[in-house]
Amino acid sequence: MLLRFYLLLMQALTPAAEDNGKVLRYENYIYEDNIRTVQFLQKGTQYPVPLIKIGNSDRLTLSFDELGTENDYYQYTLIHCDAYWRPSNLRPLEYLEGNNFEYINDFKYCSNTYQKYVHYSVQVPGTEMRPKFSGNYLLKVYRNFDEEDIVLTRKLFILDGKASFEVDIHPATLAGSRFSKQEVDLKVKLENYTVVNPYQDLKLVMSQNNRWDNAIGGLAPQFIVGNEYTYNYEKENLFDGGNEFRFCDFRSLRFFSQNVESKRFDSLYHLVLKTEEKRGAKAYYQYIDFNGKLVIANKDGQTDASIDGDYVWVYFKLKSDQEFRTGDLYVYGALSDWRPDPRFKMTYNTAAKQYEAKVLLKQGYYSYIFATQNSKTGVMETIESEGNFMETENDYYIYYYCRNQLLDYDELIGFTAVNSRKGN
Repeated sequence: MLLRFYLLLMQALTPAAEDNGKVLRYENYIYEDNIRTVQFLQKGTQYPVPLIKIGNSDRLTLSFDELGTENDYYQYTLIHCDAYWRPSNLRPLEYLEGNNFEYINDFKYCSNTYQKYVHYSVQVPGTEMRPKFSGNYLLKVYRNFDEEDIVLTRKLFILDGKASFEVDIHPATLAGSRFSKQEVDLKVKLENYTVVNPYQDLKLVMSQNNRWDNAIGGLAPQFIVGNEYTYNYEKENLFDGGNEFRFCDFRSLRFFSQNVESKRFDSLYHLVLKTEEKRGAKAYYQYIDFNGKLVIANKDGQTDASIDGDYVWVYFKLKSDQEFRTGDLYVYGALSDWRPDPRFKMTYNTAAKQYEAKVLLKQGYYSYIFATQNSKTGVMETIESEGNFMETENDYYIYYYCRNQLLDYDELIGFTAVNSRKGN
C-alpha cells in the first residue's frame, strides 16, 4: 500500500510543463533560488500543519523572503485537490467564494542585515477569496498576475470535522520489524455522517513528522461496527522509527552554540558546524529533539526576526570513510521542504573523508537529518546515516477523507496529531 500510494503521489506531482519552463508541482516547492525561508503556519504558533476548520475565523500566515533590494508584486490562488494531491473535478467558481486570487500586499524591507531581502506575508484565507468546501488545497503564489510565473506552492488543509480518533502507536507486531519500525493502529468514529460505500469512499492518509515522501495511504478499514472503522494492519501501516533529529542553533551570532566549531565574516557570516558522525551502527540514544521543524529567531535583534534576522552560510560536515553507495546525500528536514533540494546536496571530500554542504539559512534553530536519495527508487533513506530504532520519538499526522458522491470531491472530515511517546 505504501508503494502504491507513493506511485500515486509521484504521478500527481508531474503535470505538463508551463511555457516558461516552470512545472506546477502539487507539493511544497520553491521555484526560484532567490525565494527563501517559506513558512506557512497557524497564526502565532510554530504548528507545522497548515490546517484550519471550515467556517470559523482561524487564519494562517504565509511568509517568505526574496533576496535582493527590490520588492515585487505577488498574488496567490487556491487549487482544490483530492486526497492524494491530484487536481479535483471542481472548478474555481464552485470551490471559491469571491475572487479567484488574493493580493500579497504586506511586505517589509530587512533591517540592519548584511544580506538584503524583502519579507512578504499574508493572512490565509483573506478577505477577497475564501474556500467553500473542506479538503486539500494547493496554494500557488505567482508574480504580476501571470499564473505561469510560479514562485512557490504550499499544501493547505481545510477541515470539516466529523471524526474522532483512537490511535495506538507501538513497536511493530511483526518480529522482523519489532526493533526498527513503529506501527500505527487506529479506530475512527464518525458522528452524524453517513458513508455510502466505506471501502471505496473513505481514504486514510498518515504522515510522519509532516514529511510526505514516506506517507502511507490507500488503506481500507478492516472492521466496521456501526459508525466505527478499525485499521489494525501489521505490515501496511509501518513506519521506520528513524532516529532523533540533529540540530544547529544560530539564533545568536555573538555566542557559539554547542555544535558550532567556528565562525568568520566576509560580506556575510560563515558558520562552520562541528563534524558529525554516522549513527547507523550506533546504539539508540534518547534526547529531546524538534522532529525536523525549524524556528526563525534572532536573539541579537531589536525588533522582529522576520526582518532583522540575517542570512548565514552554514557548513555541514558528516564523517564517512567512503561515499554512500545507494545515492546522493542531503541535509534533510523542514529546512529543505522535506525533499532532495539541490541547495542541500552534500559533496564528498575524499581527502578529508567527509561529506560537506554549504547552505544559506536565516538565523534560527533548525533540526535536520542526513538522508540519501536512492538512485534506483528515488526514495529518501536514513538507515545508514542515522540508524533506525523503534524507540524514536515521532509526530504522526492523520488525515481522514470521504468522497462526496453528489459533488464528486474528497472531503477532509477528520484530522488528529499524535506523538509516539506522549500520545494526543
